[in-house]
Amino acid sequence: MKTEIAIYGKGGIGKSTLSANISAALADSGKRVLQIGCDPKHDSTRLLLNGRRITTILDYIKITGALDYKREDILFEGYGSIGCVEAGGPEPGVGCAGRGIITSFELLEQFQVKKDYEIVLYDVLGDVVCGGFAVPIRREYADTIFLVTSGEYMAMYAANNILRGIKNYDSGKPRVAGLLYNSRNIEDEDRKVHAFAAAVGLPICAKIPRSNVFAEAERENITVAELISRKMVVNEGADINHEEKKIDEIFKSLSRNIIEGVPMYKANPLTDDELESVIYQTVKGDDRNQFSKCNSEEMEEPLKQQRIRGQKEKHSAVDEATSLNRYLSKNVIRNEPLHGCAFNGAMTMSIHIQDAVILAHAPKNCAYLSYQSISSSGRRRLFERGSLMPVSISPNFQCTEMNETDMIFGGMEKLIEKIKDIKKEKPKAIIIISSCPAGIIGDDIDQVKDLADKDTPILTVKSDGNLSGDYLQGMLLCYTELATQIIDRNIKPEKKIVNIVFEKVVAKNTESNFQVIEEYLKQMNVKVNCRFLCNTTFDKLKNFCRAELNLLAYKDYTGMILEKFFKETYGCKFFDKQFPVGFAETAEWLKEISTVMGEWDIAAKIVEENTIVYKERMKTIKDTLKGKRLMIITYNHSLDWILTAAIDAGIIIVKVCILNFSQDEGFRTQLNPSFVIEENYDKENRESDIEKYEPDILLSNYESGKAYKNCITDTIPMCPDAGFFSGCSMVERWASLIKLDLQGEWKKDERLFKKYYTR
Repeated sequence: MKTEIAIYGKGGIGKSTLSANISAALADSGKRVLQIGCDPKHDSTRLLLNGRRITTILDYIKITGALDYKREDILFEGYGSIGCVEAGGPEPGVGCAGRGIITSFELLEQFQVKKDYEIVLYDVLGDVVCGGFAVPIRREYADTIFLVTSGEYMAMYAANNILRGIKNYDSGKPRVAGLLYNSRNIEDEDRKVHAFAAAVGLPICAKIPRSNVFAEAERENITVAELISRKMVVNEGADINHEEKKIDEIFKSLSRNIIEGVPMYKANPLTDDELESVIYQTVKGDDRNQFSKCNSEEMEEPLKQQRIRGQKEKHSAVDEATSLNRYLSKNVIRNEPLHGCAFNGAMTMSIHIQDAVILAHAPKNCAYLSYQSISSSGRRRLFERGSLMPVSISPNFQCTEMNETDMIFGGMEKLIEKIKDIKKEKPKAIIIISSCPAGIIGDDIDQVKDLADKDTPILTVKSDGNLSGDYLQGMLLCYTELATQIIDRNIKPEKKIVNIVFEKVVAKNTESNFQVIEEYLKQMNVKVNCRFLCNTTFDKLKNFCRAELNLLAYKDYTGMILEKFFKETYGCKFFDKQFPVGFAETAEWLKEISTVMGEWDIAAKIVEENTIVYKERMKTIKDTLKGKRLMIITYNHSLDWILTAAIDAGIIIVKVCILNFSQDEGFRTQLNPSFVIEENYDKENRESDIEKYEPDILLSNYESGKAYKNCITDTIPMCPDAGFFSGCSMVERWASLIKLDLQGEWKKDERLFKKYYTR
């Protein structure tokens, strides 16, 4: 049974010294101990490491790429084989140290550091119980909490404050073991500490006297246990005095109590006025009785008579299937500048579950920007083609509208109230997505899952804005988290049913491409079960495993990550090819899918009919395009559809330039190219290359606006049309442009402009 202990106390009260000595005593008792320093001073483990300052987690991740993280770079071994970790923190006045604690804990979970230890001890700054420093309490890592105090007012004020935090975050089960009284030898100290302990209903688990023994050990940069161990080795303990033995026995006794199991108490904090009354004896008459319900001497009776065994709960490990270290965007892997926001990426994907309400735990402006981004594609489609897309035009999402007050005091109460309001609408599900502010202050949106019921499941996606990465990382989080929380693994696959995975929801031709593929499948008597994630419903996602085969719309970087995820997590089967674009790809796609589905004759007929049409269309343009020189500068990493059409039209391809793209990596082709291919192309070379290769046709994603002599320009779509004729349509357009007398036509326009508009 793993025991996880959090030691909280005011800064400078001596909690790090006590923590190190407790860990040393536990290690001497034969326990495998891990000590995690959660203070920006990062000196918690110093005495266990003979004064050595180790690399903190926050310093480490600041200079190390995600794929280069190594467990041994943040985990060190100290006295008694104690594992030593320091979370660290930002420079004073910069960033949020509490958020740093959260990030550190996530990395420790990722490495599963705690699994090798029997006892985990967290040494936590207790002056401020904010979202980050309260992680051992809030996420219930710690099942045993000790509060370090002395007779000083601010020390007891901090301890009382920590009790408030425990009460606010606690799930109801008692987790406070008691007080560690670190004496400062101030006036009336014993009475003050005993009175405080009685008032809050906690035992004093140990009283540590003020002693030069600690000073001697700290001069050597070691714990008291190691100091005595050294003296025993050197001269068989001849110079170990009574005081050293007493202090050593205090830590040994405390360690035995921890191992055997101490009783737990609920947090019962005082108000500020009550605290002052207890400490300074300002309560008059019989009112003082309200603080004497617990007799302090009773609380100090031997704890070994009140053992609680076997009551600790293990903290479950993070599900590897949704670990960020396995399904990373290219931006995170390559440490590139952020390409958009993870919150926006997650929002864009989640709104495609049409019968769910998407709840942004975010400020109003974050929700507004996401709304504009999502609805822009729908508005454009309505303007250009008159087609209405409810998913994009009016996405079904709401917002908690976090403000400055929420950033300071936390936004969970507002989130809970919003969820209660949404449940009245009876949606199929509620999906909560967190933004930067929620992540920074440590709002744990997983806590609200307790509000779910059988009619309204609550799902969470911790995108935390840019903290998780870029737009694509938000998409990946949404894909993997929602799949993990929705899909029913028990559903058996059925014949001739497929899923469509990873359609580009912001592209203008998403629906038309789906319709092309769906029509091919219908002719082969194959049904589409679920579109993941595009214009779908909660139940369709839940029944994802009903499909015997999954079809990737795009086999690019993201598509291949999703394929890997579904194969590893659900054992899904995937068709080897993406949605076909261009004649050759479509013919091959149909032949192979028909073989899998046992409908070869139907596919052969479709290919035969379209081959006749393709050849006729190419025949009409070949004389115009034969021998023309084509140069391509593009973000697209898959170009066979246009390259094949160009070659079929007799065009000479002189150079293909592939630009670095945030959502894809690695140029892919089935051709044996005789032309030049340059990946990670430098856009600065554009003009010189055009002069060098003298293309007749220049193809790129975005036009510069510059006209080139004897060269026509065209744009290549990021998401081309699926089917036989996408490449054919483009080269037909080039033939039409070449046939035009552009210079002559321009001169006519120039004369008209001068006649009517010049002054």
